[in-house]
Amino acid sequence: MGKLEDYLGVYFITDSRFGYTHEELAEKALRAGVKTIQFREKKLSTKRMYEIGKRIRALTKDYGALFFVNDRIDVALAVDADGVHIGQDDMPAEVAREIFPGYIGVSASSIEEAKKDEKYADYLGVGPVFPTETKEDAGEAIGVEGLRKIVENVKVPVVAIGSINRENAVEVLKTGVAGIAVISAIAAAEDPEKAARELVELVRKFKSRL
Repeated sequence: MGKLEDYLGVYFITDSRFGYTHEELAEKALRAGVKTIQFREKKLSTKRMYEIGKRIRALTKDYGALFFVNDRIDVALAVDADGVHIGQDDMPAEVAREIFPGYIGVSASSIEEAKKDEKYADYLGVGPVFPTETKEDAGEAIGVEGLRKIVENVKVPVVAIGSINRENAVEVLKTGVAGIAVISAIAAAEDPEKAARELVELVRKFKSRL
């Protein structure tokens, strides 16, 4: 395993509302070169989450990618995930750090939240950068400048999230983030694998110029 930052360029969060299963989307993204997959599911039973998580865990191992589970530390432990991602209303980051041995990502939408949690987090998921409909409780968009201020005020890698796509990704990357987290830019695309490959290539080209 290399440095965490090397995996975060395109960070794909699975969403089964677009006609594909979590596993199908994960495999399409992995085939395209995505190196971090997050499994996020709010409606399924713990048993189903475990079953799906096990399958995505196997896929990410095959492709040498990282696997994160959103919110559910129990599921992450049970499927041997590399990390968990928690929000401001989930288990406090300092408690998660005591019970989870892997990577911990924490959502933040302000400098205050970011500073509070960066000592426990391996990376911060910051946003929404642009208004988003994929996450119902996402809150107000912070904009590119809001993102830049958080990046400049923390020492851990930042992954930007919130309606990021091929058209606005470079603008977001210019703030100094480690990567971009996407859902619908891949999951809702006509050809998710092609969309993922285009994003991976865009991020690779941008970073190679730095």
